[in-house]
Amino acid sequence: MELLYSDDVFIEYLMPNMSSHHVVSIPAEVTKGFPKGTRTRVLLKVDNLVEIQCGLNARGPGERCMMISKANMEKGAFLLGQKVHIDVYVDPNPLGVEIPEVLEALIAQDPIIAKVWDKLSDGRKRTICHSTKRIKNIDLQVERALEFFEAEREKQAQKWKK
Repeated sequence: MELLYSDDVFIEYLMPNMSSHHVVSIPAEVTKGFPKGTRTRVLLKVDNLVEIQCGLNARGPGERCMMISKANMEKGAFLLGQKVHIDVYVDPNPLGVEIPEVLEALIAQDPIIAKVWDKLSDGRKRTICHSTKRIKNIDLQVERALEFFEAEREKQAQKWKK
């Protein structure tokens, strides 16, 4: 993995007094050297205790940040205001998330779904991957995935009509 940035930083709130989202920040100048600039998907390592696949978020002028979920805060036993060491790498998975087995099977079995999948942006692909992973019942995963792909197919068809 390609190391993009390494530094000691503080865990802060995304928006002071208005947010419960924990973040670590880096100077926006640094991201100019990233392969896709601020659109680069990264793997964030915090104190070598947690690894987080994430993107870069805007955080005021001249600053970008990466969010640390509540689960990762607990996993690393991190606290707000704590100084931590971060290493930022290019995410080896350009999608930034593992594709659930249910989606892989649907894409492999149905050429229409495969075509819709190929036309989705990485963001839309992440959306369906995350929403599918949250559902425990496999039948419900399939049902929701089929609904998602049908809605996306309709959106794509509407674009071609215009």
